[in-house]
Amino acid sequence: MPGTDLPENRVFALDAVQLRLAQGEHPWVAAEREAIAAHWAREQVERPFLFNGTILLHRGLQLTDGVLSGASHRAPYAALLHLVRTAPRADVAHLFGSALILSSDGAMILIRMAARTANAGKVYAPAGSLDESDIVDAGVDLDGSMRREVREETGLDLSHAVAEGRLFAWRSGWLVAVFRRFRLDQPAEQIAERVRAHIRTGTEDEIEDVVVVRGPGDAGPTVPPYMRAMIDYHFASPQPVSGWQGSGNH
Repeated sequence: MPGTDLPENRVFALDAVQLRLAQGEHPWVAAEREAIAAHWAREQVERPFLFNGTILLHRGLQLTDGVLSGASHRAPYAALLHLVRTAPRADVAHLFGSALILSSDGAMILIRMAARTANAGKVYAPAGSLDESDIVDAGVDLDGSMRREVREETGLDLSHAVAEGRLFAWRSGWLVAVFRRFRLDQPAEQIAERVRAHIRTGTEDEIEDVVVVRGPGDAGPTVPPYMRAMIDYHFASPQPVSGWQGSGNH
């Protein structure tokens, strides 16, 4: 089971995430190759708009002195869909970064996914699977992935935000979500309008709308468990546990 020494079903703080790129096929992907292909064939019938690109899946996750480390393998997106469906008790994990965008007036800015996505209707912070573009010098740039996803999905540039020094994480079995809070110097409605303008003019149609969250009950019923846990944690303790820094330092 991945990361058995990682806390489960609760938010915990991290100092860093260190993922090294491993060569070769992920052992779980190799063992499940035929089942992955069969599942993807069914998905192509039901949801032909999905794209089987290359993502990163992980193994050997461990937490030591505040540092979460592990190995990352290139894998087809089809493998992630099979992982979600089967939830195996094996050394395989889907770890991803999620940027929590905070406004100057204390709100959290979330997005609602559009119909033509694998997570249609779900509400969460901008996030996505780690992929080839996040590989840097045989390692994985988790913060770079957060910034990229925010830029692609919302049009917002986090180089103009102030970032919290410490990360947070939440794990349930094979799923590990890692968060960093970013504060923009604009009120929520102004940020939301900027994102809606991006949705209207952008070439991507993954995002349906913005959801402004000012309290735990504002996000609605389609928030996934990892996001619900972080929303509850944030509004119970909105002040950072470590200092805010210029985001260019991350």
